[in-house]
Amino acid sequence: MRKLSKKSGFAVFLLVILAVGVVFFGMSYSKKQQQELVTVAEQTDQNDEVETKEDASQKIASYEESRGDLSVLDYLKYVSSLKEEISISFYGDIAPKESWISTTEQYINKQVAGSMKSNHLAYPDYNSYQLISENKVIELAATDPDVVFFQLTPYADQELDISLEDSGKYIAQNYAAIKDVLPEVLVVFVTPNPSSSEKGNNNSRTLDYTSYLNEMVSTVEKNEWLVFDLHKSYLEKLETDGLELVNTLTENGKSLNGEGTAIYSTSFEEALNQKVDTTSGL
Repeated sequence: MRKLSKKSGFAVFLLVILAVGVVFFGMSYSKKQQQELVTVAEQTDQNDEVETKEDASQKIASYEESRGDLSVLDYLKYVSSLKEEISISFYGDIAPKESWISTTEQYINKQVAGSMKSNHLAYPDYNSYQLISENKVIELAATDPDVVFFQLTPYADQELDISLEDSGKYIAQNYAAIKDVLPEVLVVFVTPNPSSSEKGNNNSRTLDYTSYLNEMVSTVEKNEWLVFDLHKSYLEKLETDGLELVNTLTENGKSLNGEGTAIYSTSFEEALNQKVDTTSGL
């Protein structure tokens, strides 16, 4: 093998230096590019965060401006934007396990941001006087709800055989007791599903459950409190679809079967989306 000439050796040396320089320059440029990309990403994240905060502030402001004409569902969305966890409570003359409640919970939970706690304060067959006399509002207050869905008690009041005047008066006292311990809670009265067996089943005052129901709804509306009249909307849906009430209830003619649960749950969801005055809440 021939020895390299000085000229050739110098050329090789230059090529080596050039190669090293190219590699070094490439690494330096790559590092610089990576740093620029990181900087851009950080700036983008910061901008996104600012935009998110601005969007959230605008949304809160929009809710607050519409409190007099805001659905209960949007009210819950509003509260969820202010708190890490919202709380709702189902209260009153309800059975310990109601399928429509779990369906409603799932529906609300899907619509609101953040986490939600749901509480069941079921007092089956309790009348409006019992809820007051046994001070059940203390148990309700312990759940610290943002919204209370208060199931009205016309069936139990009819069985108690009290006057319509007393029935309306006790409902008003229940509302006052709740607002006394939970001044910022939004109270939503809810009427129960209709019954085929209790309709026309009069007490000694010749009153059936619908007489008490009408008195309760009248009391609530007179005071401009919130009410989901699901009893009324349930009957309207039956008429629209040509269905018989008895076919949507169990054998006792009062409890909901699968079809009845679907009708009642749908009515509840529709009521949640109706525009109402929510200024009595938070």
